[in-house]
Amino acid sequence: MGDEVVQFSQMLIHEKLPQGAIYPQITQTPITYGEFLDAFRGGHTIDDNLTAHTIAETLQAAMLKIAIASGHLKKTKGAASPNESLADIFLTKEGADLIQTAVDRKFCELAVAEAKKSIPEDDGKPHPYVGIGDHGEFCAIKKINADADNVDLQGCTVYTTLEPCSERNPPKKPCTERLINAKVVRVVSGSADKHESVYGHSTLVEAGIEIGFFQHDLMQELLVLNKKWADSLRSKQGIPPANDTPPLASVSYYELGTSMADNTHFFVRPPKEVGGSYTVEDANKLVLAHAKTLDEIAFAWHDMDNRKRIVKKLIRQNAGSSDQRLNLT
Repeated sequence: MGDEVVQFSQMLIHEKLPQGAIYPQITQTPITYGEFLDAFRGGHTIDDNLTAHTIAETLQAAMLKIAIASGHLKKTKGAASPNESLADIFLTKEGADLIQTAVDRKFCELAVAEAKKSIPEDDGKPHPYVGIGDHGEFCAIKKINADADNVDLQGCTVYTTLEPCSERNPPKKPCTERLINAKVVRVVSGSADKHESVYGHSTLVEAGIEIGFFQHDLMQELLVLNKKWADSLRSKQGIPPANDTPPLASVSYYELGTSMADNTHFFVRPPKEVGGSYTVEDANKLVLAHAKTLDEIAFAWHDMDNRKRIVKKLIRQNAGSSDQRLNLT
C-alpha cells in the first residue's frame, strides 16, 4: 500500500535491567535533527551519562541539549530505577509539529511513489492505486515477521497512502487490528477510504494511536490518481430487484415468548445473470442488502446476523448455507 515503517529500537524502560545489561545510549539515535526528534516519539529511556567527555562531544548530545532548550523534547528522571543514572525523554507537541515536514515528507513521498507503480487487479472493477495487491499494512508487517500476529512495532510510525481497513471477513483480520496489536505509535495516512465499511482512522484513535496526514499537495496527487475508484464508491447505486434464484443460504429468527409462526426468514440469493447483484431477501422478496461479489454479500449477511442477535436479541435457528463464507456459526 506504499507503506513505510519507521522504528527506533528502544522504548521507555519501566523496570531495572539485569546486572551487567547496558541501557540505551544517546549515541544510538539518528544524527539528523528531524529523525533525532522522531526517535523519541512515545518516550524513550537513555543512559543519562551526558557529562562523560566522549558522550558530551557527540552530535546527538548537542542536539538533545538544543531540543530540550527549544521545547522540542522533555526530559524526566528515569522511572526504571531512581538510583540509576537514567533519563526518560519525550517528544513534545512542539517537536512533533516541527518534524511534520522534516521527517514525514520523505516517507510520504516514498509511499506516493510506490502507489504510482501499482498495477490494479484485472477483475473489471475500479481499484485504488496503493502500490500492492493485498492489504498494504498486513504485507508491511509480514516483511518484518512472517508471523504477522507476533510483531512488536513499539515506537513505529506507519505511512500509508490509504486509510487502513477496519473490517474483513473472518478468519482474516483487518489492518487496524494488526496495527493495534503490533503497538504502533502513529499512523500517517494519505487519503480516506470512502467505503462505508472502512472507519480505520476512528478505530486507531480509539486505541490511542496518533493519526497524521500527508501534506496537502501529496494528498491532492493521490486524489487525482484514485479519482476513478473514489467516484465509483460515491456514486449512488439503485436497489436491484429480487432474484428469482435458489438461495445460497437461509436463516430464521424468532423472539422468545412468541409463536414459531412469527419467525422471520432471510435468504441469500445469487444473481440471475452475469454482472448482476447478490441479494439478501426476506420471505416477501424484499431486498435488504445487495452486493456485486459473494465476499461482499457474505459480509452484509454476517453483519445482519450480528444486528439481529445482539441489537434485536433474537434467537437464530435452522441456518443453512452452500458456501463456507455464508455460514453463520
